[in-house]
Amino acid sequence: MDKKVHKKIDKHDESISISDIQGMIKEIQEENPDREVFFDGDKYAICSRKKEG
Repeated sequence: MDKKVHKKIDKHDESISISDIQGMIKEIQEENPDREVFFDGDKYAICSRKKEG
């Protein structure tokens, strides 16, 4: 799998909201239309992988 980490999130930073994370995901999706962007709960990071098809 071609997984790329775009932004790590500090899980102890209480100033970051879910809305903030959603905004980051949207921004990364717009910058990388050929990639599927998602939040990786294990790495606590916004990641992407190439879209299939």
